[in-house]
Amino acid sequence: MRTVYALLVGIDDYPDKPLSGCVNDVVEAESWLREQSGPNVSVRRLRNAEATRAAVVDGIGTHLGRSGPDDTALLWFSGHGSEHRSNDPRTATGMSQALVCADSLDEGGQPLLRDTELGALLDGIAAGGAHVVAVLDCCHAGGASRKDPPGTRSRGVVWRPWWRTDGARAAGVPGTSSRRHVLLAACREQESAYEALVDGRPHGYFSHSLVHVLRRLGPAAAYGKVHSLVEERVRSRQPAQHPELHSSDLRGPEHLRFLHGGALPVPPFLLRHTVSGWEVNCGSAHGLRSAGAEFTLVEEDGARRAGGPRTVAVRTVRPESALVEPVGWVPGPDDLTTVHGVTPSAPAFPPAAVTVVGDPAAVGMMTAAMEGAPLLSTGGDGLPLRLEVGAGTARVVGGDGHPVAPLPLRSPADAARVADCLSHIARWHLLKNLENPDPWLSSLVRVTVEPLVGDLRHTAEGEIVCSYTPDGQEPQVMVRVHNDSPLMLWGVLLDLADDYESSPGLFEGGFVAPGHAGTARRGEPVWLRLPPGRSLVRGSFARDWLRLIVAENELNVAPFRLPAWSPDGAGAGRGGTSPEGGGGLLRLVPPGPRTAGGPAHDVGRWGTTVVAIRTELP
Repeated sequence: MRTVYALLVGIDDYPDKPLSGCVNDVVEAESWLREQSGPNVSVRRLRNAEATRAAVVDGIGTHLGRSGPDDTALLWFSGHGSEHRSNDPRTATGMSQALVCADSLDEGGQPLLRDTELGALLDGIAAGGAHVVAVLDCCHAGGASRKDPPGTRSRGVVWRPWWRTDGARAAGVPGTSSRRHVLLAACREQESAYEALVDGRPHGYFSHSLVHVLRRLGPAAAYGKVHSLVEERVRSRQPAQHPELHSSDLRGPEHLRFLHGGALPVPPFLLRHTVSGWEVNCGSAHGLRSAGAEFTLVEEDGARRAGGPRTVAVRTVRPESALVEPVGWVPGPDDLTTVHGVTPSAPAFPPAAVTVVGDPAAVGMMTAAMEGAPLLSTGGDGLPLRLEVGAGTARVVGGDGHPVAPLPLRSPADAARVADCLSHIARWHLLKNLENPDPWLSSLVRVTVEPLVGDLRHTAEGEIVCSYTPDGQEPQVMVRVHNDSPLMLWGVLLDLADDYESSPGLFEGGFVAPGHAGTARRGEPVWLRLPPGRSLVRGSFARDWLRLIVAENELNVAPFRLPAWSPDGAGAGRGGTSPEGGGGLLRLVPPGPRTAGGPAHDVGRWGTTVVAIRTELP
C-alpha cells in the first residue's frame, strides 16, 4: 500500500532569535495528515534542539529516502531561513538561501543547510520514483531548495540534455530522470515569512493557511488550486509575503495532486475570489487583449448547471492577472472559498484569420468545425492561415514553424482534428509574437547565447546560427537572461520550437536582481539538435525562438506550456486551453518576521524580448 513518509521539522528555540509558532505549525500539519484516510502515514518529528543540521539531513536520507515508486515523501520545515551573498554567476539575485537548523549559526558559524544541498537531496529521492514535496515556512523559502548546479563545462562531460516535453530532441542521448521535487514556499526568495497569533495560538501565516486550504480541498487537490487559495489567504493578512509554487519538472506542478503526484485535468487559467474581487490568473503578459473578454467556468466533474455555463467578464487587465465580474449569476458561499478552472469563451486573445479553399463540401465541413473555436475566425486581421481542402485531405499553409504534414479530412471528426491543429498553431503564434506596447522595460532586458560546442555566428537579420561540428556533434550553448533595469524582475524564458512547441523549462520562472543575469538550466549547457524526422543532410536546419518575458510579479506559467503538434497527440484543443497541465478574518497580533524583511511588490510593468536561433548541418 502507498505510504506517505513525512519529516516534520519545527524550531522555535533559536538562541538569538526565538520564534513561537513553528512547533505549532508542524503539530497542526501532523494532525491533518493523521486525519486522511487511504495511504499509510509514517512520521518522523524533529522539534527544537532535536532538529540539528545532521538530524535533518539524516531524516531526509534515511526516512524520506525509504519512499519508493507510488510513495510520497513530505518535508515540512517551519523555522528560520537565511540568505547570503553569492559570487556564483548562475545565482540570478546574487544571493543564496539556506535553512537555519537548531545548531546552525550565521556566517562564520556551523554550516547551514544550503539551497543546493537540500535541492540535491530531495531530487535524489524523486529520481527513485517517489512524489516529493517540500513545504518550507521560513524567510527566503522560494530559493531554499534549488537544484545543485554543475561544477564543470568540459567538452568531455556527458551532460544531461535539454529534452523536449515530448522527448523529440532527446532521443538517443543519455540523461537522468526529469522527476523533481515540488516546492511550496512561504515567500519569495528575497522576502520574509511572518507568524502571529491565530485563534489564540501562534502560527506561521503560511503553514496555518496551507492546512486550512488542504482541509477545504482535500489531499488530492491540484497544486495550482491549493497555491492559489493559500497565496490569497496569506496576502490578505500580510501583503509583503508572496507564497510560491515551484518545480523544475518540465511538465510543471500546477496540475499534480498534492499528496499523490498524479495528474489532474486542470485548465491553465484559474478563477478565485480575492480582497480586490474576482480574479483570473491571465493578464496582458499572457496576451489578454482588453476589458470585455469573457471566461467560462469549468464545472467540477463535468457537471451541467441548470442555467447553462457560467461566465465572467474582464473589467481590468493587469500584467499578471485580470479582475472580472460574474455575468448573469450570483456566486454562492462555496464559490468564495474554492478555485474554479476557466477557459476563454469570447475573444480574450486575437484569433487567427483562416481562409479555407477547395472542395465546397470540405469547405463547409471545416467552416462548421471552426465555429466556437475562440482562436479561429474566417476574417479579420489576425494571423493569416490558409487551409487547402479536397481529395480527403487538408493542408495547412502559413505559420512560422516547420510545415505540417497533410491531414485526413473525410469526416466531421477529421475536421475537428484539423481545427485543433489550426488552434494549436494560432496559440503558438500568440506566444511567439507577444509584445508590450510600452517599450521601456523591454529595452532593458536581453538574452545572450554563448557557444560551447560547435560554431556560432550572427546573420544580418539578427538570427543566431549554431552549427554541428564537422564530426557530427550537436552544438551546445550557454543561455543567459540579463536584467539591465533598476528593478527586481521575475522572468521566464520560453523555447518556441518550429514543431509548434512552447516550453518554459530553460528558465522556468525566477527573480533576477538589477544588474544580474540568470542562467538557463542552472548553468548546464543547452543542447541544440535536429528533431527526429528531419533529413540529416547538408543544409538541414531547425529553428527556435527564445522569448524572455519579465514582470515585477510572478506570472502564471501554465499557459506558456504547449506540447509539440502531433496528429496523434493532444493539441491546444478547440478552446486553446489544454493542461500541460476560507473562513473569516483571523484574530491577529502585530506579526513578527522569521528573519530580516523583504519588499512588497505591487502591480507593475512587464516587458519581453526574443532571440531567434537556427540549428543547422553545414
